[in-house]
Amino acid sequence: MVKFCLGAGCAGAALAAYAWRESKRVELTHTVIRLPELPAGLEGLRILHVADTHFPRNRESLPRFLDAAASLDYDIVFATGDYADTTRGWPVVAEAFRRLEPKLGIYAVIGGHERYAPAPPITEALRLLRLFRRGRKRRLVDPTPLVQQLEAAGVRVLINASTTLEIGGEAVRLIGIDDAYLGLDDLEAATKPRGTPEPAAFTILLSHSPDGVPLATTAAIPLALSGHTHGGQIRVPFYGAPVRHARAVDRRQAAGLMRIGGTQVYVSRGFGTTGLPLRFACRPELGVVELRRETE
Repeated sequence: MVKFCLGAGCAGAALAAYAWRESKRVELTHTVIRLPELPAGLEGLRILHVADTHFPRNRESLPRFLDAAASLDYDIVFATGDYADTTRGWPVVAEAFRRLEPKLGIYAVIGGHERYAPAPPITEALRLLRLFRRGRKRRLVDPTPLVQQLEAAGVRVLINASTTLEIGGEAVRLIGIDDAYLGLDDLEAATKPRGTPEPAAFTILLSHSPDGVPLATTAAIPLALSGHTHGGQIRVPFYGAPVRHARAVDRRQAAGLMRIGGTQVYVSRGFGTTGLPLRFACRPELGVVELRRETE
């Protein structure tokens, strides 16, 4: 019995060490999305998709993020939330975006973690052990100071709002909705016409959670970018991701390119971790999404 317990303990420690190392091994991805309605001027547009960086206050992962971003070739940055684990990471988030240099700018939405105040370690430990089975709500704070820091760093933040860009001579309507996981998304407000009617434009949706995308299926949105799921973060071989925190994905495919309603959606596995700093069969990701016109 003693030998069994010792062996099980060693095996568990080895798995934990492996999962911890996996959480640091960033996979640089390049995904081509083919869209039949893509305007000619957007052919080959390369989007750096930043999701779920979960920067800690100690900046430990910032150099890794900047090195990964510097090795990628991209035109524009679209970011889909959860940039810091709690408000203590706000300064790191602003620095990270300030040091990106896309030719066409940076556009972002925010997620729940932008609003999470730090909790005492014992509280986090108890939450992690799921002792509060009914779910103890985190204390939320106003994210306005972070939004201001991001805008000072050159980031256009869209919170249930939209904007029209000109890229390659084409009009692109970019819609950004708030966190659907917290029930803060409002697609109607984000798409409500303001002032003079805008010309027809190719539309892209940024939604922190893919659960914000089904609401958009009647709005003729061909493409959406999301994060939030971490791809499950821990994937069980032959089963998939037990924990996803999103209804729009399933355990077999909790990240990657998928179709939700009439929209093609790329769900990033995210760069960071939350809860346990571990990943298993689900490496962190920083990637480029390249748009191409689908041809018959």
